[in-house]
Amino acid sequence: MGKSSRKRDRRILDNRFKATPPTATWRVPQDGWIRSIRESLGMSATDLGNRLGIARQSILALEKSESEGKVQIDSLKKAAEAMDCTLVYALVPNSSLEDFVQRQIRKIATENLKKVSHSMKLEDQEVGFNESLYDDFLKEFEDSSLIWRSDPLKPSHEI
Repeated sequence: MGKSSRKRDRRILDNRFKATPPTATWRVPQDGWIRSIRESLGMSATDLGNRLGIARQSILALEKSESEGKVQIDSLKKAAEAMDCTLVYALVPNSSLEDFVQRQIRKIATENLKKVSHSMKLEDQEVGFNESLYDDFLKEFEDSSLIWRSDPLKPSHEI
């Protein structure tokens, strides 16, 4: 993604996520999806193993790894296909991507203005946070990957 298209791309992704059902809808069942669906179909671990060309023990190990959150995506996909399911994989933001970027920029602005304010306070010239200063940071950083660095204002050649 190029710099100039980041904001547009965030907007497009945010719109796609608005149409996504709430994440609570997709909570993994306690025993995992594979075992829950397999059992609801009345399919034994041996039957699913036969459909995948692997042993019953391998199915049980696969179900265990899924319930522990250690399953590999390609294994999930194969199991899903063997049970006439489609694997859906997504990272769903907890807030909009744009909000996340705005919060990060505000954090940088606040941290840096605190530094400036402290030194100016020592000189009796304290500066407070205001929207104008935030807007300056926003213009500087809204399409920059620098906001994710530990010290975004440090010149990149020093990193």
